[in-house]
Amino acid sequence: MVIFDHEKCIGCGLCAADCFPKAIKIEDKKAYFVEDHNCMECGHCIAVCPRSAVKIDDLDMDEVLELKDRSCGIDPGIYLNHLKARRTIRAFTDKAVSAEQINMILDAGRFSPSGGNRQTVAYHIFRDRISEFRSLIMDELKTMGDEAQATGIKASWYSDLWLDMYKEFKAEGTDALFFNAGTAIVVSSDSPQAALIAAAHMETMVYSLGLGMIYSGFTTRAVEHSAALQEYLGLKEGYRVWAVLVIGYPKVKYQRTVPRKKADVLWD
Repeated sequence: MVIFDHEKCIGCGLCAADCFPKAIKIEDKKAYFVEDHNCMECGHCIAVCPRSAVKIDDLDMDEVLELKDRSCGIDPGIYLNHLKARRTIRAFTDKAVSAEQINMILDAGRFSPSGGNRQTVAYHIFRDRISEFRSLIMDELKTMGDEAQATGIKASWYSDLWLDMYKEFKAEGTDALFFNAGTAIVVSSDSPQAALIAAAHMETMVYSLGLGMIYSGFTTRAVEHSAALQEYLGLKEGYRVWAVLVIGYPKVKYQRTVPRKKADVLWD
């Protein structure tokens, strides 16, 4: 619940002016909620207040940063180079990703926009049980490949690939799914937009930490295909898996960026 400290409030009106649902009014030089307000607890009133007169009582206010003397800018040229240099990693070392690094990656998702400040993105982290999770996904990919062969309908060339992956995994222990990475984060939500925005922000943090990752689309498809896997993941009601981030230390060092198609843009 948003609380206004009327001893600190000077009635400047900045919170009311920046409130998208128009939930705040100024009376007698103090901020109040309007009757039947629709506050989203987005925190804009906290961020804009010059006197720190607003708080949300059921959230951790200790993590609020004062910005006046803190640099938060990102050089646009460096950031663009960061994006251009990003590569999908399919070879990882056996060095473990630390809990501290994982928490920073999760924070990048947690502070992402979620539409109406709903914050309905959930994260399932696999470390100790990643081998079990990998095996379950491999089994499901084989099922999907067998189904494609039985119907004579290929899920593009992937269906044959899934069967080859499974065969090599069982025969030789070859991991062409997680590529021997030691960490996977399953991102689920009732909102694809919120989940994918969070995943993209998490990805930027992954590479900022000197790590690498792959979006495991095969894992996402396997979970979508299997009610048993959805139950195994303990998905909340109405939630679906929208992204799976497989994370580790890259085993390969790339020397340059790569070209891309020109942007498909229409100016009006």
